[in-house]
Amino acid sequence: MSESLSIPYLFEEELDSRRIERFLRFCFDELNCSRSPPESEDTSQFGYTTEETDGIRYGCTIDDAIERITRVAGGTIWLWYDDLNVGIHINGWSADRPAVPNLSLSIDEWYVKPWRNDRPDLIYDFVLELYDYLSPIYVYGDTYLDETTLSTEGLKEGRLEEVYWVNGFGPDIAEQVGRERLLHAPAWQVDDREDGGVFLWEAPLPLSQIRQETDDKLRSYFSLNSSSAN
Repeated sequence: MSESLSIPYLFEEELDSRRIERFLRFCFDELNCSRSPPESEDTSQFGYTTEETDGIRYGCTIDDAIERITRVAGGTIWLWYDDLNVGIHINGWSADRPAVPNLSLSIDEWYVKPWRNDRPDLIYDFVLELYDYLSPIYVYGDTYLDETTLSTEGLKEGRLEEVYWVNGFGPDIAEQVGRERLLHAPAWQVDDREDGGVFLWEAPLPLSQIRQETDDKLRSYFSLNSSSAN
């Protein structure tokens, strides 16, 4: 089983073709995402797939990938954000996630291991840049091994059902949970966003040693079941 990192962004409104195109242009034009890592011309990990393709299409241009994904209003693109290789999955579906419009990031398991990745800030930066641009109602992220089910009803009612390695509350849910309560949570790191949202991080990386201790503290703070007791 994979320890790769999955980070869904949940929305109230559908991601239509126009919004998808603007978002992908933002990634390449404003965040300087690219087809290859810095100081390299290796584009072997840049590609895309949609419902119209038979497998992943490599060797394409950025414009071609954007046009194909935009045309069907969904699909996956793999790109580079500095040294971070990330997959962006648009309008996907998972039985473990609320049935709402969504976009998710997938990051290879190499990046979640602190003994390998000495630049975890790239993950934080990318996650927060996308939050600020997309204005989702909720963001959460964990390894595939640790991902648990969230209910559509709980999301719509603003209930806190679970905590993850990263927990991003849009302004509405932050108010429902209690913004001051979130800002004073015993997380490893708390990010207060300009729109009123709040991010809680449990540890530098999902496999960091301090994560379990922080997870237990957050579960106690929010009166959730302890994962270490499962």
